Amino acid sequence: MTLDREAAISCRFRDLVTGPYQVHEVIWDLFADHPDRKRDFLYRAELTGRDPVVYLLSARKPVYEGNVWNILSKPFHPVLQKDDLLNFRIRVNPVVTKTEPDPDRKRIRHRHDVIMDAKRRLNEANSSFSMSDLVQQESVRWLRQRSEKGGFSLYEDRVIAGGYRKMQFSQGRKKNTISISVVDCDGVLRVTDPDLFLQMLCNGLGPAKGFGCGLMMVKRAAV
Repeated sequence: MTLDREAAISCRFRDLVTGPYQVHEVIWDLFADHPDRKRDFLYRAELTGRDPVVYLLSARKPVYEGNVWNILSKPFHPVLQKDDLLNFRIRVNPVVTKTEPDPDRKRIRHRHDVIMDAKRRLNEANSSFSMSDLVQQESVRWLRQRSEKGGFSLYEDRVIAGGYRKMQFSQGRKKNTISISVVDCDGVLRVTDPDLFLQMLCNGLGPAKGFGCGLMMVKRAAV
């Protein structure tokens, strides 16, 4: 999805997309053909640069009748083999789920930001650290832990993780505040199981897929 030139000049785009939740609504509207429809798409929005663009991977073609976006669709049928080398790019919400007791002596599962979790441990131990190194280390660790089930292995010395930030927005009529941390990762991987890898590409990796995380974009890597 690229921005229509006239929409860019008239600022119609900025009126529609005022935050992460509005982006989520714009994308959802392309596929919401009935109220009970479940999400069957992934997306990554790059809206802060000179040429805003949204990358989509969906089971159905998007339906759009507005005048803000230009949408180009094409089939996605990658031919993958074991040991293929691929460059990848992915925006992730790196969290870990922990089971913790609450005051009623019940055990509740909570998601924790892995980077803030590691930062807290280091602070408690009075250990010095670089935030950029922490983002790199914990993000690569998070990807590695999901690589086997995703049908790939990482070339860890060729992975760069950065752009760590928190997105906060209100959702629904009650205006519940949601906070999501995101990291952008670029690197090289090797396909270990083509079927699992294709399944991961189509289903996404990690949580917050409805808010622009989990879409892994790939292309052939130079040997």
